[in-house]
Amino acid sequence: MKNKNKYFFLYVSFITLLSFIIYGTETLRDKNIEFQKEILVKQAQTHFKDQINNRKWNAQFGGVFVKEIKGLKANSYLKKNTIKTEDGETLVKINPAWMTRQLSDLSNIENFQFKITSLNPINPANKPDKFEAKALKMILDHNLTEYYEIENNNKFRYVGALVTTKSCLECHAYENYKIGDIRGGISIDLDASNYESVIHYIDDKVLKLRLFITFLLLSITLLLHKQFKNNENLKSKIEDATKEILSTKYLLQEVLDADHSFLMVFDGLDTILANKTILRFFDCDSLDAFKKEYTSISNAFVKVENKNFLTEYVNGEHWLSYLQKEQESKALKVLMKKDAEDRYFKPHIKKVVIENKTFLIVIFDEITEELHKIKILKDKASRDALTKLFNKGKFFDVLSHEILLSEATGSPLSMIFLDIDHFKIVNDTYGHDSGDYVLKELAKILHKSTRKGDFIARWGGEEFVVTLQATDLKEAEVIAEKIRVNVEKHIFLEGGNQKISLGVTQFIACETLESFTKRVDDALYKAKKSGRNRVVTL
Repeated sequence: MKNKNKYFFLYVSFITLLSFIIYGTETLRDKNIEFQKEILVKQAQTHFKDQINNRKWNAQFGGVFVKEIKGLKANSYLKKNTIKTEDGETLVKINPAWMTRQLSDLSNIENFQFKITSLNPINPANKPDKFEAKALKMILDHNLTEYYEIENNNKFRYVGALVTTKSCLECHAYENYKIGDIRGGISIDLDASNYESVIHYIDDKVLKLRLFITFLLLSITLLLHKQFKNNENLKSKIEDATKEILSTKYLLQEVLDADHSFLMVFDGLDTILANKTILRFFDCDSLDAFKKEYTSISNAFVKVENKNFLTEYVNGEHWLSYLQKEQESKALKVLMKKDAEDRYFKPHIKKVVIENKTFLIVIFDEITEELHKIKILKDKASRDALTKLFNKGKFFDVLSHEILLSEATGSPLSMIFLDIDHFKIVNDTYGHDSGDYVLKELAKILHKSTRKGDFIARWGGEEFVVTLQATDLKEAEVIAEKIRVNVEKHIFLEGGNQKISLGVTQFIACETLESFTKRVDDALYKAKKSGRNRVVTL
């Protein structure tokens, strides 16, 4: 923005804001004054409703008779305005209007008066004054229910409309009133001196607020004016510094691109530099293109159910801060994909401070090949060298997970434990090579006789175990019998024909791994004791 336009905009903004402040404070003042007026209106409405309720109470009895007392005269405007009791006592009739008149005489105090009034009063005492006549005319002409004003003598004046009801026609029918017509009103006067005091108080506060905000706004405007001047003086220095920073950035980028590992620089959570190695991995020709596609490198992290693999947030903590804290104590890794292929990386982070500004340098060293070699070694360690089946150690690890799965899903879990009958004869008669051949053949038969999801392991010697997920005892017994028949029918080229004994059991909810394996072992023992070459369930 050019300098002249900048200053023009500054002072136009000052004038505009000042106008808004004046308008806003004026609106605030008006709303507060209106609120104070509403308080007076609510007070008058409450008094009016009290009198209406009194009149309704009287009207529902068609007027009430009271004892004649000194000073109480019968209403000359009422027919049958007195009655005599059997004891000769005189009772005077009080109708709603007469009651309101008497209550107004009794209730009038210095700061509160009310009376009944009408443009066509039956009782001359109910003749309206100037304001009451004006209010009644406004109510009639504009179909209002009330009218009020605040007079110069600090008095709030209110008139509420009296609507003709059926009970009113007893006295007013000859005036041609109909039900629903407005025949008069109740006038209420309240002291409004407190209202005037509040108004003066509001005006004073609004004026002070305007002066304060104007002073504050003017101070800010002058400070901005001064700042603009300072900025103009610093502009050339900033341009020189920017050129120097850009030169440093280009040099740093060249250094980053020379590294074969992934290398990124972060300013807070924002990636400000990335080498070509990582950009090529994501098929991006620039950092901007990468950030448009992924926003952050953490968006490319594949979630792995392993606490050592990073995701964008680890236990609620951002991966950058988590890596800084844990990289020395944990073997943290990252999984990313390239052309649907899993690629594993070991991240390292380094904090550097340049001119009091902190940056984070993160290096991702690829370890895919190393992990693959480790996996092969682990797989070899968990398998039986002769049969290539999983070994006993691996079996217990898998069984623990299968028990957890069964309990979580409520699906049945069964196990088969089997043993070659009289296997010692094979080794003694045909030699250990033939014995090894028989064991390997049995492993093949087990694979063919079980299902894809069943887990087979060599327990040790001539004993084997099979876990059957989502399989109840009856189904497991069928599979065990199938295995037994297939072994019995199989032609072994060495060691002679073979037979097996099998124990079968089903997992019982909440039992331990030990009790589960003990029961299947008991079932196998029973199969051997009861004649061998058979399936026994427990």
